[in-house]
Amino acid sequence: MDLDVFWGLLDQSASVTSDQCERREWLASRLALLPPGDICGFETLLSASRGRVNTFSHWHAAYVLCDGLCSAERFFAFQSWLVGLGRSVLASVAACPDALAEVPAVRTLLAVGAQSWPDAAWPVWEGLDRVPHDAFFTATGQSLRGALAALGHVPVTDAGPFTGPVWDLDSPLEAAVRLPRLWELATGLSEAA
Repeated sequence: MDLDVFWGLLDQSASVTSDQCERREWLASRLALLPPGDICGFETLLSASRGRVNTFSHWHAAYVLCDGLCSAERFFAFQSWLVGLGRSVLASVAACPDALAEVPAVRTLLAVGAQSWPDAAWPVWEGLDRVPHDAFFTATGQSLRGALAALGHVPVTDAGPFTGPVWDLDSPLEAAVRLPRLWELATGLSEAA
């Protein structure tokens, strides 16, 4: 599976479904129609895509967005959510975590604040990591883990270990310096000025 097919499937899943549960089912059903090697390729590309935003800086950005309610487990689902937003969003945020401030979905979420988000609005996509596993089992009756092991690929199942320096996630100064645009949006500083 190449990158264009991978992103094409993710984009199409967003356009033909109305929620993440439907989207997961749609993706798994489409992947199950592909050769097993392509399903393995989807998993490999998904892991690599999440890996692009698996840094402490990105966790800090998710932590600011989620008003401090972003455990390592939730950050893993946040990475999947970023992948689900598409290729250009992921590329922008991978290059600069503060670019989250320019993502329309993030701006919408920050406009109302994390305390007001219903469960379905949280910037997480739990279960995306299961899609290739479910598709592979449907297509072959076998576990994807064995096929991936034969290829030397270990699926990513959680966030970390993080690359880059580590600092205090709860420090407003660190957030203001490292994520100025996102911090401004999250704290409403631009409205106060």
